[in-house]
Amino acid sequence: MTVTTLASANDVSINTFHHCRAALGDRVLRLQDEPLAILKGLYRLGALVVTTFADGARVSQSMRYPALLDNEICLESRGEQCRLSQQLNLPLWHSVMAVLAPVADLPARSLLFFDRYGAPVQQMAVAPETGGLAFEELVCAMLHPDQRQLGSPPPRHYRFAGPPAVAELERQWSQLDDDGFRDLVAALGDRREVFYQAVRDKFACPVRIETVPALLALAGQRQYGVTVCTGNHGVRLCLSAPWSPPRWQKGHCHLAHNGVLVSLDMGRVASVWRLRRPGPGRVVTALEGLDAQGRWLWTLSAGDDEDAWLALLSESLIREGAPGQRMA
Repeated sequence: MTVTTLASANDVSINTFHHCRAALGDRVLRLQDEPLAILKGLYRLGALVVTTFADGARVSQSMRYPALLDNEICLESRGEQCRLSQQLNLPLWHSVMAVLAPVADLPARSLLFFDRYGAPVQQMAVAPETGGLAFEELVCAMLHPDQRQLGSPPPRHYRFAGPPAVAELERQWSQLDDDGFRDLVAALGDRREVFYQAVRDKFACPVRIETVPALLALAGQRQYGVTVCTGNHGVRLCLSAPWSPPRWQKGHCHLAHNGVLVSLDMGRVASVWRLRRPGPGRVVTALEGLDAQGRWLWTLSAGDDEDAWLALLSESLIREGAPGQRMA
């Protein structure tokens, strides 16, 4: 396993931290490095707009934060035709900033949670005319004693593993469920593309990037549900819904459903892979977007109807290196 230091792939993440540091003690206040204690107080703030930052995506949703328990790391909610799962990796949450007045594109009366490398994990913005003084009370209760200094975060170290033992990798791949597969890929290192290239096409096969807009447009037209999973080191989101037809703006693909907005940065996508692995009673097929370093950006998979998803794939997938050639 090789460990390499790289600059953050997302300049926006770096800029967000620097904007907060520049306004520290004025429009931005540093809170104590106790993210769990602050998360526990969010239920008193009323309606929130929660934004999750990822290298290749951004997700905004309107919600009321539940009263968290000490060991609660998974938040789930269901709405009409939609489902949300939010997996928190709280040990990687580090510092918290309170934005009192607008700073760059950061809204007033919002909380920003960062990991130890200065990358934003989530932003909680209080909806206008809600929460009363609960935001100010929470900020005062959790205020950090030092409002003058905010050191530079350390560089992030990415793990790049060497060539895998293909036979053993395929054996494990063919026996794992959702959680087991994620654990397997995480243990192999951050450059997933190395392993996808090593296994046979029945496990992972590259497809044309144009497959994604074609599939999402078709799903929007037919109102078929699609599950979008994305996230960062601190939180993983999976949202399932019949998304609106995609709206494109400067290389970003915007999907919306009932107050949830998903923005996929297609400019960050260097490759798309069709993955197959075992599921409950059948083979599960998904599409995964990777960046230029082979790191995970997002996964697209079936909503509630696996057959509808397979129909979308059969009409949309174009194999890499074979223009116009559809694949099942």
